[in-house]
Amino acid sequence: MDNLDFRSIKVLLNLYKTRNTYVTAEQLDLSQSAVARILAKCRQSFNEPLFIRTGNQLSPTAFTDALVEMLPELLNGIEEVVATRSEFDPKKLSGHYQIYLNRQTQLIYGERLFKILSREAPNASWYIKGWDHTSVEQMLDDRAVIGVNYFSPALPNSIIQETLTDDELCILAHEDHPLHDLEQVSIDDLQQYEFVSLAIPYIDERNLYTDAMLQELGVKARIQLQTDSIMLGIQVAENDGLLLLTSVHVARYPHTHLKPINFTIDPKSAPDSRVVLSYARKNRDKPLIRWFKKAIAETASDAFKINFK
Repeated sequence: MDNLDFRSIKVLLNLYKTRNTYVTAEQLDLSQSAVARILAKCRQSFNEPLFIRTGNQLSPTAFTDALVEMLPELLNGIEEVVATRSEFDPKKLSGHYQIYLNRQTQLIYGERLFKILSREAPNASWYIKGWDHTSVEQMLDDRAVIGVNYFSPALPNSIIQETLTDDELCILAHEDHPLHDLEQVSIDDLQQYEFVSLAIPYIDERNLYTDAMLQELGVKARIQLQTDSIMLGIQVAENDGLLLLTSVHVARYPHTHLKPINFTIDPKSAPDSRVVLSYARKNRDKPLIRWFKKAIAETASDAFKINFK
C-alpha cells in the first residue's frame, strides 16, 4: 500500500470504467505501457488480480467492485481539501482540458474564449467541443471541466446548471429581405415565407423548441429545412431567403448578412431559454471551476451580465 499514489488510483478508477488499457491511456494522456505498469503496481500493492482479461476487455473482480465503491468519494474529498487550500495560478496549468459549448455559443464566443484561456493558461491545451450525449458523463468523470448550453430539466442533480442569462430570441432574415422594409412585421407577414428550424443537439432533438415557440406566437410556420447545424441554418437563410428563429446573439456574428426583423417576441410566450453553465456538483468549490466561470463570463460579457466569485 505504501507504493500507491493518486495517479495509480485514478488509473484504476478509469480502467474500471473503460475496461480497456488503450482507452484509459488515451483519456488520461498516458502511454499504454505506463497504464500497464501502474496496473501491475496496483495488483502488487493490493495483492489481488483486480481484473481478469476476457478477450479485449478487462473484467473487474469482486474485490475491485468493492474497492471502487469507496475510492471515488475518498479521492474527491482529498482533492477538494487540497484545491480549496492552495493558491490557484492558471499559468501553472498544464495538460489537456475539454470544454463543452453548444454550437451557437461556439459560433459567437468560441474563438474569444480560446484566446482568453490560452492567454491566462499558456501551458495548457484545449478541446472546445459541441454538446453531445456524453457531456454529462464526462463532466462527472472529470474528463470534461465545464459546459455551456440551454437549461435542461433532464440533467441529473449531480450537474449544477448555473444561469448565465435569459437568452433573447429573434427572427433573422437577409438584410435585403422584403420583411426589412416593414416598420412592424405581423404574423400574416411571417406566414408568407418559409423557415429554417434549428434543433438544439441533446436538448431539443425533435425541434420542439422552435415549433413550440412559433405555435405560441400563433405562426403557422412552413418549415422548409430542419437542421442541428447553426452554420447550415445561417447559410440557407442568407442564400435562399428563409427566416431563422434563433438567439439574438447569432445576429452579432460578424460574417453574416442576417439581421433581426421588426417582429416583437414576448419573452413570456417563449420556452425556457436560460443559458447555463454546467459542471459537476462535486467540483463546485474547486478554484479551477471558478476560474473557468470567470473566463466564460468575460468571454460573453456583452451578453452574460454576471459576476462570478
